[in-house]
Amino acid sequence: MLDVISPSVIFIQRQVGLIVPLLFFMLVQSAAAAPDIILYNAHILVVDEGFSEVEALAIEDGRICAIGRNFAVRALADEHTQLENLQGRTVIPGLIDNHIHAIRAAQRWRYEVRLDGVTEYDKALELIADKARSMAPGEWIVVNGGFVEHQFLDQPEGFRLTDLDKAAPDNPVYLQHLFDWGYVNSRALALIGIDASIPGQSRRGLLLDEYQFPSGTVTLATQQAIVAQLPVPAPDEQRASAQLLLQDLNRQGITTVLDAGGFDTLPRYYIPFRQLAAQQQLTVRVYYLQQLIPWETGYGQPPDMTRLEHSGSDLGPDEYEVAWFRRIGVGEQLYLPLQDSAGRAAQSSAVVRQHFRQYAQTLAAKGVHLHLHAVNDQSINQHLDQLIPLTENYDFRALRWTFAHADGIQPETIQRVAEAGFNVAIQARPWLIGYRFQRQFGEQAAQMTPMRTLTEQGLRWGLGSDGPVVASINPFHTLDWAVNGTMVDGVKLSQQTVSRQQALIAHTRNNARLLFAENLLGSLEPGKRADLLVLDRNYLEAPAPEIRHIHPLGTMVDGRWVYRAGELK
Repeated sequence: MLDVISPSVIFIQRQVGLIVPLLFFMLVQSAAAAPDIILYNAHILVVDEGFSEVEALAIEDGRICAIGRNFAVRALADEHTQLENLQGRTVIPGLIDNHIHAIRAAQRWRYEVRLDGVTEYDKALELIADKARSMAPGEWIVVNGGFVEHQFLDQPEGFRLTDLDKAAPDNPVYLQHLFDWGYVNSRALALIGIDASIPGQSRRGLLLDEYQFPSGTVTLATQQAIVAQLPVPAPDEQRASAQLLLQDLNRQGITTVLDAGGFDTLPRYYIPFRQLAAQQQLTVRVYYLQQLIPWETGYGQPPDMTRLEHSGSDLGPDEYEVAWFRRIGVGEQLYLPLQDSAGRAAQSSAVVRQHFRQYAQTLAAKGVHLHLHAVNDQSINQHLDQLIPLTENYDFRALRWTFAHADGIQPETIQRVAEAGFNVAIQARPWLIGYRFQRQFGEQAAQMTPMRTLTEQGLRWGLGSDGPVVASINPFHTLDWAVNGTMVDGVKLSQQTVSRQQALIAHTRNNARLLFAENLLGSLEPGKRADLLVLDRNYLEAPAPEIRHIHPLGTMVDGRWVYRAGELK
């Protein structure tokens, strides 16, 4: 067994076998510059094909240049190398979210409070109060989804107006519950002409309590009126909000995202990210999907296929490797008449299906990747019926077209997907909204998001969130779902759980492949970019219920610490 592994050793191993003189490596290494950083005395999960574990890791110019035993990797240092003793802590590759709506959410992130995984009602109110103390009077406080009432074990009936008034007396508050309804305080109601101290007001979407006063819950027209009052941030504020969102993702352990775009994602939303990339100020690698649906003109519009002129990567090979903001294809919608949900298959006519095939063929002919929202098994088969005939002329294994969500996919459909060369990106939405699946599907809900079946059938699937509205943005909540099958309130739902190793592979190496970045990201092998996390406990050995509570002490992207807690000295 080698004491040190470097890109040179990996190359030679692939050429002549596993027995390589260590002396050869040392001669190659001596001709190169010493590492910039060495992390040692650690429990490093490489997440390579053999799921190797090593003690130390060396980084040069943002790239991992060697891994191995402590003494051997430390021997590569010179007087300029930064040596960091991690004191036995666990290190894993940076986590990749394969489906998130970060670009859309970033617009107002400066006002954001996150309640992901909070199980105490008073704690949620305390977080809102803390935010109020940091904001000027009159500024909005917003919770952009990511919670359900079920998670507050001591108060599962929802937020009360009086409690929100007490938490933020000088600020309007709006809490978006998934995509269904919202909670507000008196300050927010006052902005749309409603006095919360007056009982008996009759207004569409304004729910009243038992004494006929506004309860704090709003739906329909009242909810829309509240949302219309939310500020439209200026360009500088949008850029600052985008930075805050990325910093929050870093704290959670996210180093790369695929932004799925989605409903109402406007072209101007991408500007702050493009600016941050140009200024080299991104702290998360942002891959994104081109929006073909012209959301700015309404939902009823067909895809604007002329946008394909700008859908491919405009980066050369060297630029592509180091670029932090890059387009990898189109999605998440292609043709809205085929949009579905977990409980509703897209009912389409022959004309609609023909249009879908024509749009898909245009993408395939241009060599454009597609990441497609597809939840219901019937809908996925409907898509496959139109796509499989195209495989006679186009190599979909190279295009890596992907079905996102796939909560209801059945074993025989998984086989069709695999045989045709397509992929599946799973998101851990049931961790938050699994009770809805239970309500609608009963016992079948335990088999939805079939991670175990995908694994058993040999399809390499990826793992993500679909946050921030309908899911938690915390990747360890996602890993908790994959390994334990429990929801946010601790109730066991899924029987489709997988091992800790498989879950981590899905959230790292497999996701890198879905992003065409498997040679750059997803594992801590020499030659790849140094994106990694230092954890507060051992991911492989911590008690299973603790997985959701794991958090990074440090997050590194491209060999640079983008988050570092006080405990990591």
